[in-house]
Amino acid sequence: MMMRERRRQSRRLEGSARGSHWHPIGKALKPPAHLRPWLLEVQSLTRRLEHYYGSVSVRVLHQSLGQPYNDEGNGRFPLAVVRAVVLSGNDLMPLVVAHSVLPALPRGPLSVMFKRLGRQALGSLLFTHRGFVRCQREWAFLDQRHPLYRLACQQDPTAPARLWARRAVYSLSRFPQQTVQVTEVFLPRVA
Repeated sequence: MMMRERRRQSRRLEGSARGSHWHPIGKALKPPAHLRPWLLEVQSLTRRLEHYYGSVSVRVLHQSLGQPYNDEGNGRFPLAVVRAVVLSGNDLMPLVVAHSVLPALPRGPLSVMFKRLGRQALGSLLFTHRGFVRCQREWAFLDQRHPLYRLACQQDPTAPARLWARRAVYSLSRFPQQTVQVTEVFLPRVA
């Protein structure tokens, strides 16, 4: 099933943080050739990881009410359900650190779905449930000043000085006021 994508720019991603400069996907940055297909993937990243690395396990680092990082909404969403997970292959070596932010208000169907995820990948929900729309996609490379870089380095201490990341905003077409932002940081093993 192909996900619908809106071309309009979402204010949801506005914000800034030291150590990140987000750009629309396909513009401004030139990622390494081996990583470009991963960053440009329009379908489920979890499914692509499964194709290359076998079954993918999801380890939840945390999921709780908290404050998003500065570049995840610039203070417009003071409280959100923040979820951080590590996606690993068959050998349990980490491949991707994913960070999702669902504003606490307004509540809606996405809140219920998010709460029930458990150890399931969010992508499995976004790409199998009908009605999700992707509003915007961006990419960046993160360095040690960004909290997601530091979180990724806790999972793989051999990480280089910069890591590539992509992010997008998703909403249900029938309830567009509620959105979830998903950021995926690619660890060195993804090739």
